[in-house]
Amino acid sequence: MAYYYLVASLIPLTLESDISFTPGEFFDSCKNMLSSQDRQDLEYVINDQPESARHPFVKKWLRTENQLKNAIAAARTARLHIDSHQFLRGDAEIGINETKVTAEALSKQNPLEKELVLDTYRWRLLDELARDDFFGMSSIFSFVLKLKLIMRWKLFSDAKGRDVLEKLFGRKSEEICYGM
Repeated sequence: MAYYYLVASLIPLTLESDISFTPGEFFDSCKNMLSSQDRQDLEYVINDQPESARHPFVKKWLRTENQLKNAIAAARTARLHIDSHQFLRGDAEIGINETKVTAEALSKQNPLEKELVLDTYRWRLLDELARDDFFGMSSIFSFVLKLKLIMRWKLFSDAKGRDVLEKLFGRKSEEICYGM
């Protein structure tokens, strides 16, 4: 089903976008324009249950996301000389693009730079997946998943990172000092 007006009204996004609404608020503003199945699938994506969605876009996205996570798991376990099969998801497939992106990300020293490489790949993938159905649900799913990526990046800050690091070091130092 085509959603010309809705897709035409979507604002352009970048990872650095300063958005003033959440995916849930976006859903509330457009749910009455969507068919019941599209509405349900979008709600699954927003509520972090994309595996329940039936739309082909979501299935492709999940397959590629699994391939990326599998590539990350394979690369990390290879560094530790551990068999990766126990950590692989789905059909355990790993795409060549995902392997290249993972290698590039893991070559970065800064954890934030690693995440940026991975999320930039996800962003490009969302654009590619939406092209085939530009005025359909694919563009709407892509928009919502991009909103989720932007919101994730808004959570990153030096102060929060320092807090996490202090908690980790605090816990580890207690384990070392008290044998826990």
